[in-house]
Amino acid sequence: MNRVKNVGLEHRTPFLSAAASEKLRGEIDTIIDRQIEQWYETVPYAAHLEGKTVDSEYYRRHLIETAWRIRLLRVAESKALAEIAKRSPEAAQVWANYEREEMLHDELFIQDLARAGVPREQFLATEPYLSTKLLSGFFSYLLDHEGPLGVVAYSYLVEYVNVKLEPNKIEALKQSVGEVNIAGQVSHSHTDINDDHPGEVWQTIRHLVRSEADVHNLKRYLAEHQAVLAMYFKELHDDKILNERLNAA
Repeated sequence: MNRVKNVGLEHRTPFLSAAASEKLRGEIDTIIDRQIEQWYETVPYAAHLEGKTVDSEYYRRHLIETAWRIRLLRVAESKALAEIAKRSPEAAQVWANYEREEMLHDELFIQDLARAGVPREQFLATEPYLSTKLLSGFFSYLLDHEGPLGVVAYSYLVEYVNVKLEPNKIEALKQSVGEVNIAGQVSHSHTDINDDHPGEVWQTIRHLVRSEADVHNLKRYLAEHQAVLAMYFKELHDDKILNERLNAA
């Protein structure tokens, strides 16, 4: 009896047919669209970076946190590759390519930070917010106890939202911050859109979903990730907007 397991030899035919995959993706996109509406209604300063006037401290700290989030999560996402490969080599191949394209994008935000007057040394000396640490810890929990689907679900949520909303934000930032000062963010957005990162991540999800329970969990993960991200934006707002107002009073 061959004792080799966890190398993706089983379940080579996806649980979801091509038609079922597209149907589920439509349902997931609708869920995310509702989450976006809820986001604008409930998260403080949710649309701030899309406005005509941007608070400079809020903007800089958001770039800092975005770079840290990429740096912290790419470690967990790399660990996820091994877990994905145990389940599906097809999913692992797609995920590896996606991670290769995203792996160094922290540098794009660090470059924009320098243009905003924040040198690399200051970035490195700035500790990430608790919410960012919790998000990284949640990824570790998922890999230890529930598997890689929840980690991949986060990327689909982020990539879908980025492709849908980032172009408008980029155009607004060109006016408020200056086009030459957001070259890194423009490059990041260009990759997401032109390399179809939502489509790549969805391919990974299709190969990881193996039951109706996985479908249920996928939808649950989207809500959980949104809750943690909302914690970050509240933390950012309280630190850079609310506290500044209190100190000025």
